[in-house]
Amino acid sequence: MTQGALLDLVCGPASPLPETFQRYRLVAHLGSGGQADVYRAVRICGGVTSAPMTVKVFRIDPQRPIADELRSWDKGDAALMDLNNRGVGGICRRADGFYGPPPHRPGERPAPGDAVPYQVYDYLHGVNLREYVAQRSGMAPGGTRLNAVAALKTLSSVLQALHHPQQSGATAVLHMDVKPSNVMVLATGEVRLIDFTGARYFREEEITQIAYTPESGGPEAFGGVKQVGPAYDVHGFGAVAYFMVTGAYPRVDGRTDQRGPQEASPPPWNVLRRHPLLERLPALRDHLHAPLADRPSERPETRELPGWLAHLAELVRRSGLPDVGCDWVEPDGSETSRAIGRARPSVAGTETDAYQRIERLERELVALRAGHTAPTAFYAAPPVSAPPVSAPPVSGAPVSPGASGVAVSEAGVPQMRGRARVVPRPAPDPTGMMPIDTEPERPMYRPEPGERARTLRIGWELTGTGAFIAFICWGLWALDSDGSLTGPFIAFLVVLAVAVGVFALTRLVGRLVLEQRFGRVRRSAKGAHALTGLFLAAAGIAYLREVGWFVQFWNWLTGLSG
Repeated sequence: MTQGALLDLVCGPASPLPETFQRYRLVAHLGSGGQADVYRAVRICGGVTSAPMTVKVFRIDPQRPIADELRSWDKGDAALMDLNNRGVGGICRRADGFYGPPPHRPGERPAPGDAVPYQVYDYLHGVNLREYVAQRSGMAPGGTRLNAVAALKTLSSVLQALHHPQQSGATAVLHMDVKPSNVMVLATGEVRLIDFTGARYFREEEITQIAYTPESGGPEAFGGVKQVGPAYDVHGFGAVAYFMVTGAYPRVDGRTDQRGPQEASPPPWNVLRRHPLLERLPALRDHLHAPLADRPSERPETRELPGWLAHLAELVRRSGLPDVGCDWVEPDGSETSRAIGRARPSVAGTETDAYQRIERLERELVALRAGHTAPTAFYAAPPVSAPPVSAPPVSGAPVSPGASGVAVSEAGVPQMRGRARVVPRPAPDPTGMMPIDTEPERPMYRPEPGERARTLRIGWELTGTGAFIAFICWGLWALDSDGSLTGPFIAFLVVLAVAVGVFALTRLVGRLVLEQRFGRVRRSAKGAHALTGLFLAAAGIAYLREVGWFVQFWNWLTGLSG
């Protein structure tokens, strides 16, 4: 079915009442995904039509048992309904959910057969992030832009609410498919995380399949459901941030990635892209790659995302990267345009004839999708209970969603027209004095305590291996020596103390050279652990060379080889 095609179909839940089969009238096809078709619709009750809504009609996979399909849909529906009831902001709002016959023409009885699942959401006037960046491509820099800092703060707060719910007894939820095309950009500059079809409660028995998009999904999807946790959503968050910085998805097919000599068998998952702009900015590149690490344990935790985002904004502001339509200033200091007032209705709400109102809705939809409207600001639906995000509205004529870098085509939505005002810049100081920068000096990025501890743990196995070798060799030396073990034990404690000093000194040198000299961000302690492990192994070998029987055995062995 053509995206944006006009329709006159109805649907509704299975019920003894015949009119319930025509509860919703589908007026336009918005798009199709891997599991469902999405429509713009209105609800009809007694000849009165509602404001526009979004109806998702799920398709049944004939290759899977129908019971498994329905259970899978029910898990995602239950998670989204629970999140709405908890008052989680920044996500789509579920209005209804039911089983019913497939869509059919008004006045006709639905065809017999199995019922299919439906979900009904509030209609979000805007475009998804992928469409937004696509329509900004090639436009002159400047103008009204999406505030990336505010948008990513909203997403991080959503993940915090999902992974660490505050309500007593609430179960954590994984979205499982965070990516640019699942982030809706509204007129006010706010964003909403949508498509909770693959969302699951974070319980082993709940996660039986994994939603995976090659260009933005984490490699742990190939390790089975037991490998997937909150870090999977953190990877998706990193993919969104990467897209907002570069305008590209972070992962590409390893078989086609131009990296010089290739391995005989590339991994089954997509590898991190080598973006030419980021290769010239190693500090920014390494920071962007942190939440995209192949190993989930090496990614920042959900609670660490606000600190990670603050440092990312600093790096982007200093980088001078090309404009992809995102503003990286702090939201409170942004001088971009802001929408005023409420959403202007698509059509006048005074008519009583339902079908004429639907026709007017569709004429507007066709005009908007054909790009006949002027590039003006458009407005969002009434805000949900989340704290308001201070960010600019989006402008520009709508474009059809591009399929570049996306495994499954996503549903787009039309834009609404409205008015915007620009906050004027302050008038020049008549005294002629140089203006004083009132923006407070931003402190140097410091990792949170939890992030620092996690960083120090990465690579511990290297130190552990060296300590094991040292302990075994020390034990052989202590048993071979005569007298009390007090002296050898104190000597081993001294070796351990020196090893701690080696580790601390290596970290200090790395901080002075990598962080302060080259501006790099260290996301592990593998280098310090490697040197510490080598020191401990060398100390163990030194102990072993003091064992008489081992020296004799070694001399005999080398004599044979000589």
